[in-house]
Amino acid sequence: MDDLWILYSISFKEEQPNPATRMLDEAKKNGINAKLMYYDLFEEINDNIYYDSNKITSLPKLVLLRGNDINCCKIFEKRGIKVINSSYTIINCVDKLKTHQIASKLGINQIKTIHSNQIKYDEIIKEVGLPFILKYRFGKQGNNIYVIKNEEDYNNILKDINLDEYIIQEYIKTSYGKDVRLFIVGNKVIGACERRNEGGFMSNLAQGGLSYHYELNDKLISESLKLSSELKGDIISVDYIFGENDLLFCEANTNPGFASFNYLGYPMRQIFMDYILTILGKK
Repeated sequence: MDDLWILYSISFKEEQPNPATRMLDEAKKNGINAKLMYYDLFEEINDNIYYDSNKITSLPKLVLLRGNDINCCKIFEKRGIKVINSSYTIINCVDKLKTHQIASKLGINQIKTIHSNQIKYDEIIKEVGLPFILKYRFGKQGNNIYVIKNEEDYNNILKDINLDEYIIQEYIKTSYGKDVRLFIVGNKVIGACERRNEGGFMSNLAQGGLSYHYELNDKLISESLKLSSELKGDIISVDYIFGENDLLFCEANTNPGFASFNYLGYPMRQIFMDYILTILGKK
């Protein structure tokens, strides 16, 4: 039986080495009997699991899912195999509305967020002011986020989107082009970085942002761990933006990139493997 299956998108199959093969190499370096597979190739037929059309007869002890494929995740969970991260975590992180509702229940200070496919422009302005943010509920890497400056902007965007799939948020000018990301592995905050984009609104590395060390404080650690615990996250990031006087919760990610932390000197793949070794009872 394999210790670990590392699952990436099939898009990582070509042009190796890549993040998927480097994760596999890290596992092997740590003495973990691991295999790299692609979650796109799994399917379940008549209670049997097939991979690339071949029937699976042996399963691993643990799965590291570097993606948000809920159906693939459930294939393993229903057979009692732990997946990092669980389908519960994926569902509640991928849907930004669900995450904000959980953060609100925990009393975490956050961006003012509303959702309704019936809400009128005048009601939005009354609630969050101008400009405001229109953000895809299931987005990643800073994609499908719009800054709405007037009613014309709003009406033009509505022609191309399903408003039910978006959330509306207050625009925080003090956080233009910058945010803070905390990385959590297990029940430990590994560190924090400030991401800045001198040339645009989005701070994500995928949108041109750069990374800088950010000093943690007890409140930030406590709130982030509280949220991570509620989300049942094994490996997640928690993002904040800069409010007038304090940081405001923005979103949590169940498949966060860690290039910015690698750049700052954190050995992220080794940190992943240390956690996996603990779960496997090898550390």
